[in-house]
Amino acid sequence: MDYHIEIITKNDKLRVLKFLRRFFFRDEPLNQSIQLIPEGEDSTCVELEDYCSYASFENNLSLMAVSANGGIIGVLLNGKMDPPLDEEEPEYIRLCKNAKFKKILKLLHHIDRNVNVDGRFRDLNVLEIRIISVDTNWRGKGVAKTLIEKTTEIAKEQGFHYIRADCTSLFSGKLCARLGFDAIYTLNYTDYVDENGQPIFSPASPHTTAISYVKKL
Repeated sequence: MDYHIEIITKNDKLRVLKFLRRFFFRDEPLNQSIQLIPEGEDSTCVELEDYCSYASFENNLSLMAVSANGGIIGVLLNGKMDPPLDEEEPEYIRLCKNAKFKKILKLLHHIDRNVNVDGRFRDLNVLEIRIISVDTNWRGKGVAKTLIEKTTEIAKEQGFHYIRADCTSLFSGKLCARLGFDAIYTLNYTDYVDENGQPIFSPASPHTTAISYVKKL
């Protein structure tokens, strides 16, 4: 391989966020669907950056693929799954001032409640793959696969019982399926509607569903 894998530390935060602004923030189907990121080369979403930063840069669980010349070509932000909340709407959602990003947080909470129905993962250590992104010039070359495989090794070493990934993109979902993950919850975007019965997210084809995958370790 003409790249290697490194654990992300807090010292990598700025360069990782710069990478995500370029290759994830605009490309991700939900972000694109609601035009979360304003036009402009350096524009961003502060709330999304905070979400990326939450426990991702200091837990020694997140990884980046680095090319021979030292540039980041892929990022996998991971974290330990928090115990499911019984609240209808957690405080972090109520306090979010960005109306567009709040829609994404609400969707993720909806998925989380369905994944954790009947205490499915209660008292288990679950590592969550939260964000996966690869430089457009390196896609199709196995970078994401390598990042997930390395994450699996780390999760096993640290005693996690499962790895979980909520895939809002068809491509990340297909990769998880290829790597032996099992689909445990599927949400069609057309079924996730507002008070008027209109879909809240209408991502471009082929992204029609959000699918949660898990892999037992």
